[in-house]
Amino acid sequence: MAERANLVFHNKEIDGTAMKLLISRLIDHFGMGYTSHILDQIKTLGFHQATTTSISLGIEDLLTIPSKGWLVQDAEQQSFLLEKHYYYGVVHVVEKLRQSVEIWYATSEYLKQETNSNFQITDPSNPVYLMSFSGARGNASQVHQLVGMRGLMADPQGQMIDLPIQSNLREGLSLTEYIVSCYGARKGVVDTAVRTADAGYLTRRLVEVVQHIIVRRRDCGTI
Repeated sequence: MAERANLVFHNKEIDGTAMKLLISRLIDHFGMGYTSHILDQIKTLGFHQATTTSISLGIEDLLTIPSKGWLVQDAEQQSFLLEKHYYYGVVHVVEKLRQSVEIWYATSEYLKQETNSNFQITDPSNPVYLMSFSGARGNASQVHQLVGMRGLMADPQGQMIDLPIQSNLREGLSLTEYIVSCYGARKGVVDTAVRTADAGYLTRRLVEVVQHIIVRRRDCGTI
């Protein structure tokens, strides 16, 4: 326990990743007994702070990214130039789709990176920032759809649609964007029904094929 006196107090934020490293270090140096005692104190502190601060979420807490306008405008210009190249036969339809997806994917990823820094600069104590980037609720991708842009969607066949959803959920979606965004939800429902039927049919066929076979030895030699 001599090293316990050498521990340094770090006055900084502790997120989920840092907490895992702290727990790992405690187990390595002090064992499970002392670590469980420390974790119990951390749990009590967390419950106390969660009760006193009582973080809640409102629509005004969804801070949009200031740089989004010119980023989307730049992506639209690249997309328009790509459309011209396709019209004049410079690029094939498959190449056009691939490049279009790359343009909007890069724009969406850059906006996702800007989301974190935007919260840190404008409002470090923002409830959305605290809940998502601490690892308590949500993740960076979900926050990005709330305050950045929803981005690219896949059709029921799994192919990317080259018409991105430029709006976020804070701003609201247009009719076209809403219909495009519905692909994901519809695809999940359809896949569940289809795969369930396929699995049931496969099970029935397997039973019909092997129902007359009786295994009498531990190793029947079929493999």
